[in-house]
Amino acid sequence: MNLRTTSSSKVVIVDYGTGNLNSVKRMLDRIGANSMSSSKPEDVRGAEKIILPGVGHFETAMTNLKKLGLLDALNEAVLARETLVLGICLGMEVMAKRSEEGSTPGLGWLDAQAIRFEISDTARFKVPHMGWNQISIRKDSVLMKDVDELSEFYFAQSYHLKMRDASDVLNETEYGIAFPSAIEKNNIFGVQYHPEKSHDIGARILKNFVEM
Repeated sequence: MNLRTTSSSKVVIVDYGTGNLNSVKRMLDRIGANSMSSSKPEDVRGAEKIILPGVGHFETAMTNLKKLGLLDALNEAVLARETLVLGICLGMEVMAKRSEEGSTPGLGWLDAQAIRFEISDTARFKVPHMGWNQISIRKDSVLMKDVDELSEFYFAQSYHLKMRDASDVLNETEYGIAFPSAIEKNNIFGVQYHPEKSHDIGARILKNFVEM
């Protein structure tokens, strides 16, 4: 499988003080993407593609984005200029209007709320949801090129999105309940799983995004 990208697009990984930034950068380097990590608003505004990584706390993430002056830059790039953006795990959750993990509003790009898993069978399904799980593909997407139904990705989460518009759901995953594990709305993409930790199939997702 050839996972080297042919795209020369400038990809900016937004550094807002959350985990997994270096893992994302290493995977992008592996596929030959032209990427950089930055916390500077001017770099976000100048990006051809944006990745919002994230492991951590929703309210802390939003507070950091505000402190760094990145909220206006992100909204200008994503909403006004329609720059392609990919949120990973917490980076997808902050695209929602709000979260049960704190009172600070999210970016509001999605009509959604991040809610904590409510699992009835706690003997089988522990929270956080950690490890490998399958996806079900709900609609056609360039992001899913050469990704098979029931492909397995690595997850690490205690919260998931509750989407108001089901047409925005790209993947679903079962973990005690069915939850959205990827979304797509116009130029906005998000994956609840970690492609940077999901070996070749994760590299495929990132390659597909970089080559859009």
